[in-house]
Amino acid sequence: MSDALVFTDTACDLPQETLDEHGIGLLHMPYTLGEEQHLGDGMDIDDFYDTLRQGARSTTAQVRPTDCEAAFRSAYEQGKAAVVVTISSGLSASYDGAVAARERFMAEHPDAHVYVVDSLAVSVSQGLLLVEMVSQLESGVPVEEVVGWAESNRLRANAVFTVDTFEYLVRGGRVSAAVGAVGGMLDVKPVLHVDSKGELAVLKKTRGRKRALAMLADMTCERMIEPARQTVIINHGQCPEDAAALERLFTERCPVAGVRQGRIGVIIGTHVGPGGLAIGFWGSPERV
Repeated sequence: MSDALVFTDTACDLPQETLDEHGIGLLHMPYTLGEEQHLGDGMDIDDFYDTLRQGARSTTAQVRPTDCEAAFRSAYEQGKAAVVVTISSGLSASYDGAVAARERFMAEHPDAHVYVVDSLAVSVSQGLLLVEMVSQLESGVPVEEVVGWAESNRLRANAVFTVDTFEYLVRGGRVSAAVGAVGGMLDVKPVLHVDSKGELAVLKKTRGRKRALAMLADMTCERMIEPARQTVIINHGQCPEDAAALERLFTERCPVAGVRQGRIGVIIGTHVGPGGLAIGFWGSPERV
């Protein structure tokens, strides 16, 4: 039994069964789809992507600081430390909001043990970091050591991904409209990652989806450290065939201990759209 409760936000894209298995609490990031506002209502992910394909627009917001305070209070009342692991501060204000909530809570409860970790990651890489942290806690490593380990090793949680269209990156302000227009006309597919600052960056560009998948596989094998000891995560945005193809491409070159496939949820799906595809693995901390 761990002496801490771990919480994260819905940008982690971990399946509910994994969250339940490790007792990870979920802090929901609000989103708007069309004219409707949502907060943890369990919308079917395929319905979400189908609605996007029909032209609806979606936007996201940071975790509400009041929800962070409620998480801190839950742990405090159980006599446990609270650990909140957020989406990268380079992609969302959720970390800043959680830090502000911690300061307010600690002012009222100075004997509490509350930690807020900026993952500098998102989706598959955020999920990798979380699972390793809770595994250490479950094995009896003190919470302070786990938090210190996470802050020292979070850049080793790598993720590379691609999108089927620039449209959603443009909507979210992640790339310029001019770049998106040219990319659409030329069938350019970007390969992106979250860099050492926790910000979105384009690594390479190629023409066509098949080449993008091959490039994802190549970059995974180039950057992965000790693949035979790793379980990697592949998440997709309503493109299971491409996820399976990516798994075949990189495992032929880099046999790994295991592969866990999942879905890109509504928060990250808002920004990558249908056809988003990401792979997360442990690699070098030099995310350049």
